[in-house]
Amino acid sequence: MNIVEVKDLRMCFPILKGVLFHSVAGYVKAVDGVSFSIPEGETLGLVGESGSGKSTVGNMLLRLLKPTSGEILYRGRSILGLSPQEEREFRSRVQMVFQNPFASLNPRMIVGDIIGRVLRVQRPELKRDEVRDLVLNGMQEVGLKVEHMTRYPHEFSGGQRQRIAIARALISSPEFVVLDEPTSALDVSVQAQILNLFKDIQKKRHLSYLFISHNLSVIRHISHRIAVMYLGSLMEFCDRQELFRNPLHPYTQALLRSIPKPYVTGEDISDKIIKGDIPSPIDPPAGCRFNTRCPQATDECRSVRPQWREARDGHWVACHQV
Repeated sequence: MNIVEVKDLRMCFPILKGVLFHSVAGYVKAVDGVSFSIPEGETLGLVGESGSGKSTVGNMLLRLLKPTSGEILYRGRSILGLSPQEEREFRSRVQMVFQNPFASLNPRMIVGDIIGRVLRVQRPELKRDEVRDLVLNGMQEVGLKVEHMTRYPHEFSGGQRQRIAIARALISSPEFVVLDEPTSALDVSVQAQILNLFKDIQKKRHLSYLFISHNLSVIRHISHRIAVMYLGSLMEFCDRQELFRNPLHPYTQALLRSIPKPYVTGEDISDKIIKGDIPSPIDPPAGCRFNTRCPQATDECRSVRPQWREARDGHWVACHQV
């Protein structure tokens, strides 16, 4: 069963001009027709360059942004137009871990209060001792100690702060968690610890993740399936092993070629760099979004937008050349 299903999701931000009397000068097409699903207990890795719309998708799944159009289903039910009581329950079932752990934690609150505030908002019937016990259990689950409860965020390392953010996200016993670049601000050795922590918690609690990242190596380590996003649109979607073994879209192939290889010296990397810059989402190119940087682009690619189709069993792609 799919815990989350997204159908033709779009998000356009208006560009306003004028000082006293605003008028709309155009729109930023941050997300343009995205569709995917996440089964229970699995991780979908959403990968792409900066500015491709990955974080916007995550924010819409949590109702932090209202989509311009499209449909978001949580356990088969639309999350758009929920009643206040339904929204309260929904927010206890879905959580988010942000990219910058220091910016996402209140510097004026001790760790015990940061984590416990979630319970005081969502479960006000709990007594103080009950909240404290749940907070302590949550902290121990992510590798924090009892004495950490009375400390402030600035007293911790980056990895410890991210563990605090993870404990806060898990304290309400969610079923689905959006992980928005949760390891990009950490050292490589700490990244591995946090990734393994996510996998252990997922196995223990049977959680579902949307893992957003620009790092394909990280995505490969944690994801079951991978969606490749570029300029607001999905380019490719399939199983992790299938993507790395047989990428079909030229953009995916270029991303895989750009992964740094260890212990390689004197290698010419000019052919592994994606030429050009990502176009503006205000005025995206006609046809395939990637045609301005694609070495295989044809006249059809520049004029006709490719259909999102299943090229192989479970392997979806938007490309005229496949």
